Amino acid sequence: MFSELMKSRVRYAFGAVSTLLLLVAFMLPGEAVARSAALDKVIEGAKKEGVLKLLWTEGHFGADVGIKDMLRVMNKMYGTNIKLQFTQGRSFPANLGRLTQEYKANQKSSTDVFLGGAAHMISGRKSGLLMKVDWEALVERAAPANPVIQRVNNDGVGMAVASRVVGIVYNTNLVKGDDIPKSIEDVLKPKWKGQIAATPYMTGYYQFAAPDVFGEKYMTDFVTRLKPQLGGFIGCNSLDKVASGQFAMLIFDCGRDATVRYQRRGAPMAHTVPKEIVRDNVIDLGVTVNAENPNVAKLFIVFQHTKEGQNLLWKHGAYDLEIYDGSKSKVLIDTFRNKYPKAKFLVSTVQRAVKQNEDGINLRSYQKKFKKILRGRRRK
Repeated sequence: MFSELMKSRVRYAFGAVSTLLLLVAFMLPGEAVARSAALDKVIEGAKKEGVLKLLWTEGHFGADVGIKDMLRVMNKMYGTNIKLQFTQGRSFPANLGRLTQEYKANQKSSTDVFLGGAAHMISGRKSGLLMKVDWEALVERAAPANPVIQRVNNDGVGMAVASRVVGIVYNTNLVKGDDIPKSIEDVLKPKWKGQIAATPYMTGYYQFAAPDVFGEKYMTDFVTRLKPQLGGFIGCNSLDKVASGQFAMLIFDCGRDATVRYQRRGAPMAHTVPKEIVRDNVIDLGVTVNAENPNVAKLFIVFQHTKEGQNLLWKHGAYDLEIYDGSKSKVLIDTFRNKYPKAKFLVSTVQRAVKQNEDGINLRSYQKKFKKILRGRRRK
């Protein structure tokens, strides 16, 4: 009898262990998975390269301070000793132009990792600038199912990394109380004449002209009415002229993260989302084909998809990727969606841009049209 009892307990224990192993093997999406041989190979290559070379865009990831903190944690996680070689770059389009020229001239890239939005990633793939990588063989976190945001995109040359909430940036000394815009139409009030800034690349305007958002007709009318309000152009992440009060507002920005970075430095600025549109602007990372340190680049991108990497993205960049459990960007986006249930909801991704191209929706033509309308209205 004792023997049978022991056998029963052994079978129970074995069954419990087996069940636990099955649970580990079939973890919920977003949880850790076993490290692959492919990732081990990248880690060994990264140890030999030893440097992460970046030409970076205007404060993203907390610039050199934030990225050094990321490397500190990454080095501990993977047993590497990667050092940072950092160069402050300009906007996504400006950096893309420089890197494409280097690639076409058969020069080594100024950056190992490229950061950009959907249009920039597509351009990088078409030109041959970006390397195709089997990312799912490297990432140690299962991909959550999401009908809108695909983690790996653009034929494997890019990985989505963060969700940015788009809206209006304003100077809190100049714009207060009832003057804080609740609608995009509010920026057209006569009192704001000459005090509104836009980006030189028409952020927001041409994306919102898509047929499934506001359409070309409405946005053309809106931009035409905005023209007298416009005092000049500033980059999405170069908000000094809003902070100083030279401009009361920037409409539209590329993401609230830039405003948060200025707020952390004490700038009198805030960010709001208009009731008509809630936009999630997803940004991506890729490896340049002429990178000096391709394994370090891959490892850095893989690290961004760990829980530690996403937490550091929020800490230093004020964004993370909304597809993961615990995403603070998702909480923020859902807050605005609940606040404005009738608003259009736009997620700007590589997949959406590719589909628009296939459907013959030419966003570039909208961008050129709106530039032509607004051109020449610079503040002196």
